[in-house]
Amino acid sequence: MKRGIVAAVAMTAAGIAGGFAVPSSARIVTAEPLGAVTTITATTSGSASLVLYDDATVSAAPTNNPDVTISGKGRLIGFDLTSTTGTPDQNLDELTAVRLPAFAGQRTVVTGMYNTTRTCTGYPDQSLPIQQECSGCTYTPSPQVPVQEDCPYVAPKHYVLHEGYYQMSVLTDGAPVQITLRLHGLAKHRAKVHLQSTFRSLETSLTERESLGSTTVTYGGSTTMPNVNGIFTVVGAKLHPNATLVADSQCWRSDTSAPPPYAYSPACPGGHTVAYSYRVMAPGGGYGAEGVGVWAGSLTPSGTPNGIGGSFTDSDGPTFLGGVAVWTDRTDLPFASMLQAP
Repeated sequence: MKRGIVAAVAMTAAGIAGGFAVPSSARIVTAEPLGAVTTITATTSGSASLVLYDDATVSAAPTNNPDVTISGKGRLIGFDLTSTTGTPDQNLDELTAVRLPAFAGQRTVVTGMYNTTRTCTGYPDQSLPIQQECSGCTYTPSPQVPVQEDCPYVAPKHYVLHEGYYQMSVLTDGAPVQITLRLHGLAKHRAKVHLQSTFRSLETSLTERESLGSTTVTYGGSTTMPNVNGIFTVVGAKLHPNATLVADSQCWRSDTSAPPPYAYSPACPGGHTVAYSYRVMAPGGGYGAEGVGVWAGSLTPSGTPNGIGGSFTDSDGPTFLGGVAVWTDRTDLPFASMLQAP
């Protein structure tokens, strides 16, 4: 399986059984049907229970996707649609999309889960180690012989969403958003969906801070939000692909007073470094047009965070373009991981 990216009734009461009374606040939430053209509106971050009565397909185009539209104000907005029951091959169907911030061009990026069968033709002999078996592949000449190398998946032209029940989570930035999905293969023509529950999220801008000489720039931002269970960041920078040294770092803080100088440098003084990567004298690539790249990261803090940031190092001089951090009480939102997918 690669990322590219229940019952029909949910009960909010603790339970209903023969001898138990139903609290007056109990509310039955019915799964809303999806249609060939489904419009989802939201004024705050939240979730909805949905149902597909037939299998449907949606374009797998990662950008300029004709079947997925996200509109509205906000820095980072998006949705995740996940089946709540496994498909016949015991996998979960999932469709995820985000509209990136302005510093990243405000493109809408779409990913999903898919399985694609390939015919794999590499074979080891007794002198070669087995490096990796290829899940979902048809081996030639024998299914008992694993391949010597990774088996690439064919990029799909569409994702399949099987009939069943789904959970949709929508991320907003404090302003109304509208999502339009065009799902092919459904008899119901149009559907309008409103969120049935909310979750807490808060977005803060990450701004450029101190520089260390001409090779390292730091950035960060802070906020106060109780009971933070997850933070993810999206940051843009322009680096030189052929620089001798390229590196990036990320850290979070729980400061009780003003943060120290160079708080978000690679050393992260008094804070918690959660990521550091570098490349020395290696071929460039992977940064996008003209060296502009978008980095995404996520963390589950072990304490009470009130600041997050990081740094970029480029021996030829980095340029910081902007960043945003999303603070939430959820731990299962996949937006950072989808942007990290190759």
